[in-house]
Amino acid sequence: MALFDEATAILNEYLTANPNSFPAWNLLRAIHWRKSDIPAYRVVTITLCDLHLQAMDYEAAWEDYEDFLQLGGEKMPADIWFDLCRVPEKQRHFERALSEYEALASTHPSARQSLLAQLCAARICLKQLNRPHDAAYKLPHLLSGIRTRHSFPGRSGGGCATLYRRRCRTH
Repeated sequence: MALFDEATAILNEYLTANPNSFPAWNLLRAIHWRKSDIPAYRVVTITLCDLHLQAMDYEAAWEDYEDFLQLGGEKMPADIWFDLCRVPEKQRHFERALSEYEALASTHPSARQSLLAQLCAARICLKQLNRPHDAAYKLPHLLSGIRTRHSFPGRSGGGCATLYRRRCRTH
């Protein structure tokens, strides 16, 4: 164990100077695996997933995400998770993309990516899965969430949801 601790210290020092080093992050993850330090392994996996997304290596990022989930990871950071949701969508696995967008929105309800995930979920329902009723169901809930979070000060009944409802009534 002392060798693992020494290797971890050396790698952490190296990674402060070279934070985008895939080999160093992979070595650190392997050390955490050998030490059975699953929480640290998951943290490094999140970092690797983010690096793979930045490098546009979507397959590797998705594999990291699957690894994260298999080891009990539940709450991926919202910005990384949102980028990951696009992977199954680009691969035309729309049901999986939809479930990921919905999970992101429910896990991080106050994050900006939650709003975007809800919009993407409604778009997938409408355009890809041919389920306009599901998209129509998501949209008013989405807009009511916008209204409560982003109402105009000093105006009762303001916000995007009210504007949407007014527009729907006039058309």
